[in-house]
Amino acid sequence: MAKVKVVGILSHYVGGRGEIEVEGGRSIGEILEGLGIPPALVGIVLLNGKQVEKSHRIEEGDEVKLIPLLGGGKL
Repeated sequence: MAKVKVVGILSHYVGGRGEIEVEGGRSIGEILEGLGIPPALVGIVLLNGKQVEKSHRIEEGDEVKLIPLLGGGKL
């Protein structure tokens, strides 16, 4: 299994849990689809501490961190 940490507003898509486990061999995009997370909401994907694309496939034992796009402020 691989760990997926979901940060900020993205945790809403996993029932408020900050971390879930998924099977390896799937791409980040496939994981997002399975969780119902719109890929456009994910600003950064870290795999074992290094930034990767959403097309990257994970392996057993990997740790993925999904960080949402940041926004806010006034114009």
